[in-house]
Amino acid sequence: MKEFIRGNRVFIILFAAVFAAIGTAITAADKAELHLWLNSCHTLAGDTFFPYYTKIADYGFYIIALGLLFWRAGATIYLMIAEGAGALIVQAVKHIVNAPRPKIFFDLENNPDALPVVEGVKMHSHYSFPSGHTCTFFILFFCLSVLFWYYRQERMQTSAGIKKETHWHTSLQIVCFLAALLGGYSRVYLSQHFTTDVFAGGIIGVCVVAALYPAFVWLNNKFPKVCAWHISLPRKQKA
Repeated sequence: MKEFIRGNRVFIILFAAVFAAIGTAITAADKAELHLWLNSCHTLAGDTFFPYYTKIADYGFYIIALGLLFWRAGATIYLMIAEGAGALIVQAVKHIVNAPRPKIFFDLENNPDALPVVEGVKMHSHYSFPSGHTCTFFILFFCLSVLFWYYRQERMQTSAGIKKETHWHTSLQIVCFLAALLGGYSRVYLSQHFTTDVFAGGIIGVCVVAALYPAFVWLNNKFPKVCAWHISLPRKQKA
């Protein structure tokens, strides 16, 4: 796990720093006031972008998982098991806590101007904590970051067997973290969740990916041919 943390330290450091700040804001500010503040910056661009971006957590990750089959079957297995485990944890907590969503908390039926809403977005009412979409986003993008790091380790070796320090994976980790964070924010922007829900969903997602990593390594070592299998596209033969 030391190598895992070292190899993905940029994502982990960014996650720890940003979520420490979010946790501080949650404890320092009123739940409703924090939501209203984060939800107050609606724009035409945001109202167009976020309803589509948040759908990555609905079915977009399935498309990405299938796409990984053209690279490594092991990558698809890791991602799908992680997403499944995250979904089970989130749903269990949701039904235990059964927290109201912003729609109910702010009583939008009687106070329609209490929150800005995006036209065409169906507002949910119950099972707010934690955010399943945020969990899915962080599992997806942290998992992708880990997978690219894992499968590129051999290529990152010099002839002396020393790993090269490259900016490529550092940049990838930053992009993956920002993409996951943006997915979490989309849930607050659309008033489907509170900041506390996003906070918990992100933590669950990152912890699930980290917890399943040893099993992923074991699977690759135990069944290398299965994990290395991929869909090969037919190549055109030269005339």
